[in-house]
Amino acid sequence: MSSSSSDISSVSTNPESNEELTLAVKWVGKEYTVRVCSDDSVGELKRRICEVTNVLPKRQKLLNVKAGAKPADDTMLLSQLGLKPSIKIMMMGYVSLSVSLSVCLLEIISIRL
Repeated sequence: MSSSSSDISSVSTNPESNEELTLAVKWVGKEYTVRVCSDDSVGELKRRICEVTNVLPKRQKLLNVKAGAKPADDTMLLSQLGLKPSIKIMMMGYVSLSVSLSVCLLEIISIRL
């Protein structure tokens, strides 16, 4: 196990691990583009997905973002998962009512300004 922990630390300090990734996220029949760095965490990926879908990170389930056979933890770095830029991430989740209302109110306010 000690060799795997040294492998993980070498991945996160590798200068190439700061590569920008453009990922496709599919949700409810639509495809969204999300840009992240390979040294970002899964949690950061979820925050970026939230920006384009309004689905809160805690409401997201990313079906093919895995660490082995298990879903990746939010603290894991994308560089540890070996995601390819060509991957299409399938997401399940829903927009909560409070987020929907907030977005609508912001749109109404911006229209009036």
